[in-house]
Amino acid sequence: MRFRASLQNIVRPLVKYRLLLSLGLSAACGIVLNNMFPINSANPFLRLIELKRPLVFQAVAWSYDLFLYSTPFIACSMIFSLLYVHLYRTELGIAAGALPPYPDPHTRTELSLVLGEVHRQLVPKPSPAPQWLAIPERGLYTGIASFGSIGSGKTYGLILPAMRQLFAYCADDPARRLSGIVLEVKGDLCRQLQRILKWCGREQDYVEVSLNGDIRYNPLNNSLDAYAQSFNVASIITSIWGKGKEPFWQQSYTDLMRYVILLHRIRDGYLTMVDLFRTVISAGKLEEMLTEVGSRFSTASYIGVEKQTYLEHEELLSPLGFEWNKDAGLYLILRTEALEDLLTHETSAAFDVLTRRPYRPELRDRFDSIQYWYWEHWKFFRSEVKTSIIQGIVVFLSLFETDPDVRRVFCPPKELYDGKPCAADPHGRVLPPFEELIESGAVVGLNFPVALNPALAKTIGTMMKIDYQRAVQLRIPKMDAHPDKHFRPTVFICDEYQNFPTVGGDNPTGDDRFYSMSRQPKCIPIVATQSVSSLKEALPNEGVMTLLQALRNKVFLTTTDPETARYASELCGKADRTRISYTFAESSTNANVGWLSGHTTSSKGSVSASKQYQKHKEPLFEEKVFFDLKNAQSVVVAFDGVSPLPPTYCYLKPDFLPITMSWFDQEQIAFDPRRIQQ
Repeated sequence: MRFRASLQNIVRPLVKYRLLLSLGLSAACGIVLNNMFPINSANPFLRLIELKRPLVFQAVAWSYDLFLYSTPFIACSMIFSLLYVHLYRTELGIAAGALPPYPDPHTRTELSLVLGEVHRQLVPKPSPAPQWLAIPERGLYTGIASFGSIGSGKTYGLILPAMRQLFAYCADDPARRLSGIVLEVKGDLCRQLQRILKWCGREQDYVEVSLNGDIRYNPLNNSLDAYAQSFNVASIITSIWGKGKEPFWQQSYTDLMRYVILLHRIRDGYLTMVDLFRTVISAGKLEEMLTEVGSRFSTASYIGVEKQTYLEHEELLSPLGFEWNKDAGLYLILRTEALEDLLTHETSAAFDVLTRRPYRPELRDRFDSIQYWYWEHWKFFRSEVKTSIIQGIVVFLSLFETDPDVRRVFCPPKELYDGKPCAADPHGRVLPPFEELIESGAVVGLNFPVALNPALAKTIGTMMKIDYQRAVQLRIPKMDAHPDKHFRPTVFICDEYQNFPTVGGDNPTGDDRFYSMSRQPKCIPIVATQSVSSLKEALPNEGVMTLLQALRNKVFLTTTDPETARYASELCGKADRTRISYTFAESSTNANVGWLSGHTTSSKGSVSASKQYQKHKEPLFEEKVFFDLKNAQSVVVAFDGVSPLPPTYCYLKPDFLPITMSWFDQEQIAFDPRRIQQ
């Protein structure tokens, strides 16, 4: 290999400047030959020609001198032509040149992401001067989407290198290092994330939500509007079990859960998925809660008796219905005039009259709307319709009720969020709000493999994603209020993204809305999915196109999906190409058939040929290109934050291979970490 490269380094300049070399060598040879073998003007024949025909003699002399120069030129041209035919290789066939120095993520002064190496834009061949394809900070905020079939290298070629570069940036600076969240469904990406953070010196920043850890996360305990929360749950239900043609059922799911969530928030200020499940499935629980909460908004008076007094007059007071109230430290009963007269005139027991003020009067309007919905709307549904609506919800919510591990992690008791000791879960600690996690530089990983429970993994991942996105969007007014303060960038990474997307015209928290605004709150979204078809399967109507247009950087690896190949080819655009066409025509007269050959012959004929040039547009990358891409070989449509970059072949750098190794050297090695280690 080295000998061939050395030979090419010698042959290439000889062939490239062969005309100049031939002229120079022929001139030098002509001068030498003219001095060594000048024309013999003393020759008798030449003397005779000179005397008789001076012009002829001059022509012979000049021809002789010309041949002394032209003959070496022809010989040199033949030699260089042989070198060109047998030894010269075009730049398309040469080995890849050395890559420039790789910018170490630990020492970068500017935030950027190196996707891979670039050789030739439109031809998958090595270049003697490859370059790195890097997306600067302002381009990263516009999002990156990767498409590739199974085994194409999405995780090892893009996701892991991206985590390594981004989380290593300013790793030693607590105020500048990046925060983020990583969602996955395989079960191994979080372990890779832990190793990368340890390599960066940031292992203390890792926070993992899993069934085996001590972190507790309640997806309903946030400031998100009740309608938005219920809509998200209803959207997940329909995405798991399918959406029918009749929108009534999803609307009913949303309506019922919205009012139940509101009621729990008014009564307790807290609820979990289990609370939602038990309230929805119980026939009388909702009405009991309405009665209980309604009584709190009325002014009531109670008669209170101390414990010692009650024990002294227990025979008289017990039948009246006094009950012990732990908060007041008294035995209480609802006050009536008859009861007060009885205690005043018939007994000597001392008592107090207590008046309860209305419970949080600012919530009275919300409670009135719940009551109106229940008595004027829900009560008039037929029982079979109610059963269908409730069944559609509880099938989903029962996922949190039946598994004790899931209930412990994702439905923690209120005491944990209040910071109080909890006997039911003494070692549990709640996940801090995402607003706090983002600003502290934490990296959250959701380690919930889809193999454990596909529906539940999709639910938790989607709701955690929405919770994170809401926290990111809340940074916008804070940034506007404190323009001089530094806000660290945050990273959203999602592998197998087709399991978590939410988008749609009626969805209040769609990903397309978040990605379109991610630049201002300094969020870097990086998602990887298998194909456009897999996203269409998970999203309603044409929501996938709305989603994809919000991600400006696209990385297309090899695919087996025709729709992905078609989308990628159209996105890369077209270019003007010149098409050459030839036309041949033959005409003849007096045609006849030969007696011996049996073929038509003619005594007169003519042949004409024409050549036409026509410009037309052809795709820069045909659809077939995306089917033929090899592992870690991609076509990238990038955006630097100001202007789009031309589509080009880009060769990703798998995380388990040396970063300085060219992709064309990697091609000689199977993409298997075990073989690399061997």
